[in-house]
Amino acid sequence: MEKAQEQNIATSYAAILGQMIRQIRERAEVDQSKLAGHLGVSVMTVSRIESGDTVLDVPQMEKVASFFGYDPIEFLKNSLKIKQRIETENYKVFQNKKEINNHPNMAILSVAAIVGLIAVVLLAKK
Repeated sequence: MEKAQEQNIATSYAAILGQMIRQIRERAEVDQSKLAGHLGVSVMTVSRIESGDTVLDVPQMEKVASFFGYDPIEFLKNSLKIKQRIETENYKVFQNKKEINNHPNMAILSVAAIVGLIAVVLLAKK
């Protein structure tokens, strides 16, 4: 991964978490409708969570973690490790996409780069 200059490339914590959930869901061969049913939300909401457009609250995060057999604390720790690794590469991490849009000089970090970092962290645990 190429280093950003002066933190001109950013992502959001919501995008990191969403991509993490997507990777776990796909690895478990679970479709979005099953996860949506467990969370009590629509498939569209799961899609928005996975794309980083909707931010999970703590109870939802606990439900997602337990659905996939993760300890909620480990699930949260993994998401924070991914965030820290991205920041170590000098990328800026905002809470959500709206915050990135408020900084016109920021470009959004590619999903492929985020997915690569998530895979490294998740596979190290399994």
